[in-house]
Amino acid sequence: MLFTLARLFSCGIWLLAGLFKLAHFKPTTQDMASRGIPAPALFLVITIAIELGGSLLMLANLHVWLVALAWIAFILIATPVYHMKFIEDGKIIFPEFVQFSKNLSLIGGLIALIALDPAQPVWLAKLFV
Repeated sequence: MLFTLARLFSCGIWLLAGLFKLAHFKPTTQDMASRGIPAPALFLVITIAIELGGSLLMLANLHVWLVALAWIAFILIATPVYHMKFIEDGKIIFPEFVQFSKNLSLIGGLIALIALDPAQPVWLAKLFV
């Protein structure tokens, strides 16, 4: 029961983010380009697939450990691009700091999902012993 709740609550942010990007494809692509991301349309399609596809797999309780690893990798790549500039002129930009901190918290929750997933492969389970 707790694993089910954890999966459901974890995928909410990813599902909504993917739907938002899908509905706002052009402005999101433009934002990505302004941040220096090469081939922004291609990377946006990949991002949407990770967010929406991962959410569907998480909801269906399929490959939870793999989705969690993919989302962790995504966070580790996207956070420096979008949320590392939370100090400017020696002052903390609090909304960006919160986003950065939220991403760290998401990683913690995803690690917990991996640890709780009974279908995780043996090599991965050994990391949690």
